[in-house]
Amino acid sequence: MDLSKIPLFWAVIITGIIFVGIAIWAVLHPRKYIYEGAETKARWRDVRIWAVLLMAIQLAIYAVWGG
Repeated sequence: MDLSKIPLFWAVIITGIIFVGIAIWAVLHPRKYIYEGAETKARWRDVRIWAVLLMAIQLAIYAVWGG
């Protein structure tokens, strides 16, 4: 299979879908699971927020420089 014939546009779309999927997967985890073993339940310790923020940054990078 010759991948050089597939437009780069599709790679950017597929990568974007994967990033959105990771963000959705992170958000669907229950709060009890996220804070398990944490000393405090401070908002900044919520991994779901960080995952969505990082996925949004990645999507922005791909939208601007992805091709």
